[in-house]
Amino acid sequence: MLTAPLFNADDLRRWRSCERRFWLARHRLQRGDPGPAPAQPPELDVALRASFPHADTLAAPQTPSQWLQAMRHTLDCLDSDAPLPEGWAILGACLTSEDRAQARIDVLSAGPHGLRVFKVRQATAGDESDIDTVALWTHVAARCGFAVQGAGLLLVDTDFIYPGHGCYAGLFREVDLRPVLGSRPVAQWLDAMRHCAHGAEPAATPGPHCHQGEGCEFAASCKACPPPPVHRQDPASLDILGREAASAWRALGHRDVLSLRPDDIESPRQRRAVRAVQQGAPVIEPAVAELARHWPHPHHCLRFDTIGMAVPVWSGTRPYQTLPFQWSCAREEADGRWSDHHFLAAGQGSDPRRAFAETLLQVLGTQGAVLAYNAGFERNRLRELAQWFDDLAPALDALQTRIVDLFQVAREHYYHPAMAGSWSLRAIARAVAPGVDMDVTLDPALGAKVGRTAQSVYALMEKPGQTLPVRHACREALQAHGRRETEVLRELVGVMES
Repeated sequence: MLTAPLFNADDLRRWRSCERRFWLARHRLQRGDPGPAPAQPPELDVALRASFPHADTLAAPQTPSQWLQAMRHTLDCLDSDAPLPEGWAILGACLTSEDRAQARIDVLSAGPHGLRVFKVRQATAGDESDIDTVALWTHVAARCGFAVQGAGLLLVDTDFIYPGHGCYAGLFREVDLRPVLGSRPVAQWLDAMRHCAHGAEPAATPGPHCHQGEGCEFAASCKACPPPPVHRQDPASLDILGREAASAWRALGHRDVLSLRPDDIESPRQRRAVRAVQQGAPVIEPAVAELARHWPHPHHCLRFDTIGMAVPVWSGTRPYQTLPFQWSCAREEADGRWSDHHFLAAGQGSDPRRAFAETLLQVLGTQGAVLAYNAGFERNRLRELAQWFDDLAPALDALQTRIVDLFQVAREHYYHPAMAGSWSLRAIARAVAPGVDMDVTLDPALGAKVGRTAQSVYALMEKPGQTLPVRHACREALQAHGRRETEVLRELVGVMES
């Protein structure tokens, strides 16, 4: 048996982006450290099984012997003389060509004149790397002696409406890649990859790929790799005034806002920002207090969290449809104290939208201002809820008239140097509640790898087969996140009222 690992789609992706990354990954494999194996998202696997009900599914091989076993199984399925039923496919088919390339094909199905090769994307569009992968898989299948009739991508169709009961037929749409596969010289690429793998360590080719997606796994040890871009703005940068204004002031010789004269600035919003930075303290216009006095009590500070799932789990919804799963509200009580209220969708497959709307109406009642930030988002979700539930529509429509958009009020009356030109809720938090962490955090000891957004934590909580400890930790983290967001809104309201 050959000791050097065969070339696969991951090798090709690394080699096409940076030869050094490819070389280092190959040498790590030869030392016996394969790294984590990619896994298909469980919800995507369920949808594929529904689209191909007679599919033969192969688990991802973890060792060379498992790969040989999976390859033999694939060949046995393809060599069978038994008639193939409609909806037949091999999910995760394994093939190896004589030029030392291997392919684990997402979907390998049969057409009237040959095989059909598909890469599955949990997205609405593919990229150049997807085309490279399909080209490699097609090359391997052809070198194995199979006629390839079709090759392409299976992408999520946003027009699909989930009827429920696990019926995902029609979720994916086919995109034919055959017209562009000819531009991919796979045989030449494999030859160049062989020479690279057996040669000395090549120089790195730095670029955006160093940090795109999950980034290069060797970036920390790469001297040629540029540092990741820092998006935090300098509070005194001219860019806090906007791109056009910054360009105009630079053309006049200014390097930052410290050299500007506020009286020379026409825009009140820009003038307010310059004053705040130059005096090193926030600026709030007196008129905002008069506005705040007209907000009827009791006050309610409200935040929504939503998710757009590629594979919908609630009947009547579409892929990537914006769906609310959590609301958080801080309500002002009669004695001036604030009480926290919360709703978080629970239970897989259980549509939470009606419970979301009913509990929200119960907490908000019929009196008092509803204070939200960038409130157009909340208004749109309320309109959608009203369209879904006719009996709740009058109360939901009445609720929209009580909403005050703190974003619009802040833009016209307030600026803090810590905002650094941004009007996001995170920027407001830096200004009015600097000790509040706006990320959603989980205990790393749970072994759950997840992003720092409410959407990623909710997706982890609702993942099929998720353990109870992780699910419980996700619920606590999401509820704590909601309380922190409404705390920021309370602090902002306090600044405006004072």
